[in-house]
Amino acid sequence: MTDLTLSGGLAAPPKRFRPAAPEPQDHEPGLLELLSPKAARNLITAIPRTAFELPYRKVRMLHLVYHGVSDPDAIKRVFVDNAQAYRRPDLVKRVLRPAIGESLFNAEGDDWQAQRRLMAPVFAPRAVGAFAPLFAEIASRSAERLGDGGLVVDMAAEATRTTLEVIDAALFGGESDMPFEETSAHVRDFMTGSTEIRLPLLFGLEGLDVGAAQRRARRSREALVRRMAAFIRRRTAEPQGPEDFVARLYAAFLAEHPPEEALQLTLDNAMVFFVAGHETTANGLAWALYLLSGDPQAQAWAREEAREAWAAAGDDPDALLGRLPYLKMIWDETLRLYPPVHRIERQAVADDELCGQPVKRGDMISVWPWVVHRHRTLWDEPDVFNPEHFDPEGRQALHRYQYIPFGAGPRVCIGMGFAQAEALILLSRWLLEYRFSPVRGREVQPQGDFSLRPEGGLPLVVERLDLWSN
Repeated sequence: MTDLTLSGGLAAPPKRFRPAAPEPQDHEPGLLELLSPKAARNLITAIPRTAFELPYRKVRMLHLVYHGVSDPDAIKRVFVDNAQAYRRPDLVKRVLRPAIGESLFNAEGDDWQAQRRLMAPVFAPRAVGAFAPLFAEIASRSAERLGDGGLVVDMAAEATRTTLEVIDAALFGGESDMPFEETSAHVRDFMTGSTEIRLPLLFGLEGLDVGAAQRRARRSREALVRRMAAFIRRRTAEPQGPEDFVARLYAAFLAEHPPEEALQLTLDNAMVFFVAGHETTANGLAWALYLLSGDPQAQAWAREEAREAWAAAGDDPDALLGRLPYLKMIWDETLRLYPPVHRIERQAVADDELCGQPVKRGDMISVWPWVVHRHRTLWDEPDVFNPEHFDPEGRQALHRYQYIPFGAGPRVCIGMGFAQAEALILLSRWLLEYRFSPVRGREVQPQGDFSLRPEGGLPLVVERLDLWSN
């Protein structure tokens, strides 16, 4: 950003936007505090200040020992160098199994490798580039929905609607029969109720939990699974159906599994990609617009870049992606401040050592991108919005494992490239046609459950611009 020259001839650095985040706690929370309604529903509100200052913390909670790790070298050891000693925790698998079964997200070992290899071509760079016209078409429809502007619009809801259209069209041929209003409510209830910290969850008795949020989560999960299962059975029963993601997935599973098992594996993976594939990107888009609404200069620069990129790309939306370097910096900074995967848990299956401390088999490893991305020893001004963290010079100074918005190592999110291309095209189109401003008096706070979203939505003032004017 450009410096401001003062009357005395000195240059003052621009005032950076400090976006919303819960104030860290001054103490390590105990079990009762973690079970309080505020912390249980939004665990990022209970993180102690020391987590953002120390590379390692050890906490005992009931029958488990947790190692909180923020040191990039230790993160690399957990996810890369000694990844075979750490697996996804049984608790996480139990919570998710009713919805996503033995999908790519939950699978381990040879099963995981086989599924990952099967799905990799769909998300390869060339395949993602082929989706660019679809992204651009849906971006145009979203811009039309926003209309003449001048109104307060919940852009979190619009982002969810738009990414739901994208994932439905790209992977399910536009025929998943998952209407926006009903589906978004089910996804929200499932995520909120399934991850709330409660004693039955900690002891593996979540199925017996009769809390209102947990009952809603189970009903929503069942409704989502029922609709997706019906779609898959229709699709796989069609002798000459479209060769979409689901059809190819079923054919690949059928080559190695009995029909009913192939159907179940197709359903499990379809649920993962449908839910996670639109929800995490939608939240990233909402946070990007929130950050830009708080930094009008960054928004103006991104708009100017978007205008030039769309003009130069012409009828080739794929050409947009290489023409948006500043918007890419904004996207990366958005995922630093509001990572879609804000917490990652692993369980040790063998003894090890992290940060010079012993790790015993069965111990839990907590790596929180929310903490790592705001750590006082890793980032300059960690709590402010500064896209220059990701300019060429800034990026070169980063440790590879201090920025992990989609995880790390072999299990890094397979849809990362898809999400980035989708986000850049959608954001650039919105910025091309609209200016986004905060709603006066409306506070924004992050809500952390499965993903990290603006609590209660994201109302912004949306003002329509002449398409090619300043």
